[in-house]
Amino acid sequence: MKHSKLAILVSTALFASAGAYASDGNEATVSQSGDGNVTTVTQQVNSADNVATVDQMGTTNTATVTQANTDFSTADISQDGTLNIGSITQRVNTDTALATIDSTGNSNQADIVQEVNNGANAQATIMQVGDNNIADIDQINGDGATSTINQNSSGDNATIYNHWSDFADATINQNGGIGNNALIDQEASDGADATITQTGDNNTGNIFQETEVYAYNATSDTTVAVLTQEGSGNTGNVDQTGKDNNTDVYQMGNGNDATVEQSGASNMADVDQLGNGDTADVKQFGENGQAYVMQMGNTNNTATVSQYNFNNTAYVDQTGSEHGATVTQYDNDNVANVDQEGSNNSTAVMQSGSSAGMGNLATVMQVGSDDVSSVTQLGELNQAFIDQGSNSFGNNINVMQEGSGNYVGAASDLGDTNSITVNQTGTGNMVTGNANANNWYGNDIGAGTYGADNVVMIDQLGTGNLAYADSADNSSVVDIDQDGVGNEAVAESWLGTDNEIYVSQTGSDNFADVYVSGVGLNTVSVMQTDMNNNAVVNTLGSNNSVMITQGM
Repeated sequence: MKHSKLAILVSTALFASAGAYASDGNEATVSQSGDGNVTTVTQQVNSADNVATVDQMGTTNTATVTQANTDFSTADISQDGTLNIGSITQRVNTDTALATIDSTGNSNQADIVQEVNNGANAQATIMQVGDNNIADIDQINGDGATSTINQNSSGDNATIYNHWSDFADATINQNGGIGNNALIDQEASDGADATITQTGDNNTGNIFQETEVYAYNATSDTTVAVLTQEGSGNTGNVDQTGKDNNTDVYQMGNGNDATVEQSGASNMADVDQLGNGDTADVKQFGENGQAYVMQMGNTNNTATVSQYNFNNTAYVDQTGSEHGATVTQYDNDNVANVDQEGSNNSTAVMQSGSSAGMGNLATVMQVGSDDVSSVTQLGELNQAFIDQGSNSFGNNINVMQEGSGNYVGAASDLGDTNSITVNQTGTGNMVTGNANANNWYGNDIGAGTYGADNVVMIDQLGTGNLAYADSADNSSVVDIDQDGVGNEAVAESWLGTDNEIYVSQTGSDNFADVYVSGVGLNTVSVMQTDMNNNAVVNTLGSNNSVMITQGM
């Protein structure tokens, strides 16, 4: 039997004289069962407390509700079936507008538009159960508006758009499915909040917040973005423009990807990932920013933080093996902290100040074997602290500083076959004498190792530089090379046999101080060219060898 199509048009036109409502408290209720039905409800023109309710069961049905210039308006559409379309539009002074669409079935579409002075309590809610559904909420010029989309299957798409809606609160929940997409776009909406929660695999979540201190506070935007994904193969992206904005990204599962980009001052980004093969990328383009990345998983996580202005701080904390951390900071007064616990991890920190930039700080802590740490600093008054913890084997530390007044403290504790390499170019650089240095023998040791077959190499080019290096145990090497005037090299070797210390100084007014205490068979070589140089060598033990060469 064929069902005839039924089209229903309900129109309530309310006209009022100035200062008085013509008609209030209107209600329109439509119930349809069947396929291909169309319902249109229109309530408008200076009326209050209007209610529109549409209930449809079947496929390819369409329900449209329009409420314009009607205070305290409520619209509710319920659809059960497939390929249905529900649409609610509330516009122009619809104070405390309330719009709800509830659909069950596959391939349905729901749209809510609230625009132009919708009042501080406007609410829009879409609930969908089924696969391949589409939900869209647009709120324009609705300060304090609230929007929520709940979807509970696979292949769904949800979008919330806020424009000129300060303090707007947007939430998308997609649970229990795969291949879902969620987007929240908040434009010119100071103080807005955006939250996306996705459970399942291969989902994508995007939050865009573009604010420029348009309205309520001339010095701050304070938007907040929270993105939570539980499952594997998910992608999360947050893009914020403005000041004093916050981002929190939480991902639990394997093979997830998180990207945060913030433009403006005093922004904060926090990315937490629990799983393997995860990737986190944070970019901040303003000053006074803070970036936190924590990755806890067994293997193959990657964290990248890039900060492009001054006085920024980056923290990376990784637990597990074969992780990689990269921090790049441009300009001055930036701080980078990397903490890795596990084996085969790598860290790369690059800090470069502007022509007037100075005072960057890099701290790297690694516990495990076969770890690599690389720090590059360009500018003045930079500091680098690298500590590779106890029982670490096969680790490498590389530090390069170019500028003046820089400091390096590097240590590899209680492990074998480790290496430390420091290269400094400039005036008044030090590998020693900073209270924050951390290694086996204390704060006064610039570069130190404790274990067998370790190597410490320091190369300084410039004047007034100071290098202090230490090694302990057997078959270790300390090599200090200084080229310039008024430099000082201090080297120590403790315990064991077959240790080697080499000091080479090119230039005048240099000083070398070497101390060796061990069983024996240790070698010391000091070479000083030019004039007014001084070398002091003290050895304890048997069968040691000392060679000092001075002059051209």
